[in-house]
Amino acid sequence: MAEAQEITDVVVIGAGMAGLSAAWDLRDRAPIVLESTDRVGGRLMSVPRGEHWLNLGAHVFAGDDSAVGRLVRESGAVAMDIPGTLTGISYKGKRVTQGRVELYPFRLPISWRGKLEFMRTGLKLRRHVAAYAKMQAPVPGESLPQRQQRMLNYMDDHSAMDALGPMSPEVDAFFRCTLTRGTGEPEEIAAGYGIGYFHMVWDKTGGMGRNIVGGTQTLMDALAAPHGDRMRLGAEVTRVAQDADGVTVEYTQAGEQRSIRAKAAVVSSQAFVTREIVEGLPADMLGAMHELRYGPNVCAAFLTDEDGPQPWDDVYAIATPNRSITMLFNMDNILRATGAPRGKGTSFMVYAVADLGKQALAMEDEAVLDAYQRDLEEVLPEIKGRIVERVLRKVDGGLPFPHVGRGKLQTALTQPIGRIHLAGDYLGSWYAETAARTGAWSAENVKEQLDA
Repeated sequence: MAEAQEITDVVVIGAGMAGLSAAWDLRDRAPIVLESTDRVGGRLMSVPRGEHWLNLGAHVFAGDDSAVGRLVRESGAVAMDIPGTLTGISYKGKRVTQGRVELYPFRLPISWRGKLEFMRTGLKLRRHVAAYAKMQAPVPGESLPQRQQRMLNYMDDHSAMDALGPMSPEVDAFFRCTLTRGTGEPEEIAAGYGIGYFHMVWDKTGGMGRNIVGGTQTLMDALAAPHGDRMRLGAEVTRVAQDADGVTVEYTQAGEQRSIRAKAAVVSSQAFVTREIVEGLPADMLGAMHELRYGPNVCAAFLTDEDGPQPWDDVYAIATPNRSITMLFNMDNILRATGAPRGKGTSFMVYAVADLGKQALAMEDEAVLDAYQRDLEEVLPEIKGRIVERVLRKVDGGLPFPHVGRGKLQTALTQPIGRIHLAGDYLGSWYAETAARTGAWSAENVKEQLDA
């Protein structure tokens, strides 16, 4: 039997970065937050292990003046700039993590023809990144939706592979393992988005160059803390409908059907969920949601127990072309930068996305972990026999990626729809930063409605 309808000012649906951002800015309005899973954080997730943490989702964020940076600062979480190397490469047993990226080809076991092709493609990419850096700079008086539209439109009519030009398989592998971090293949993703990813990685001052000490879950938990029992876990929303006076939200929790009546709602679920639960979406918005593309992310964390300084201590990221994993990350990198005595062990994260991710999704979990571990030990042979824990996380609808033509969908996706406000990373191209910004944007619009 359904319980009596609950009455409140605002409901937030989803407790990932977008929903928690909105709820944080609305915390003085006592929002009810509905989350379908048993934890907050969505696709951002980490698990503590003493001084270490096992990371199983997003892990790099923008600076203090960003939307995520503001949430870190206000919530009391701690973030640090990532020191050392962000652009290492491992290829055919050779690991290169120091020096100029442009000179890496001459230190890797590739053919001389490949070295020259690598350099030519790298210089072309550098020119594209420089142009992108100028384009993406904020314009005075420009709103968040206007800036995001401008960025999505940039080189939106052809793919990242079109922009880089044809490459031999030998050279293609190096650029592909970075481009696919956005969960789509280079032939699928828009050129501007692909170039923007390199800009994000290379720009340590204005790009994604910070890590959260203790893991991302510490930030998610801090943002959820003010809501107490108004944070409802295991609450699966089945229907969101609005009329002239407010919004009705129906959900199930612990096997019971429940209903909330609110003056406004923030819906921060993924697009393929939002289109199913929200009634009466405009036809063009619904159509745009069906065109959005999500890629898989199959991620694993490995904890080791080695003692003493290691050659990877000042390295954060290593690209791993032609392996079962796309990249590997040293999550303890920022701990080493504090100057504190080095503790025992290291926490590593590896993952496969795009087509590699699809292959991993189809495999048994232990088989995936075995494959990932083999590659991790080949890239870092010093850890062989030192792995003490491994954890896998499979996400089918991982990240939405701006595909060719994505910019044409933005107007439909961001149009106002009354008392229901949408938030989420699918509304832009900055990942967690888009989620945080759209959450804050939605909260601002809700406040205007509540105060009207």
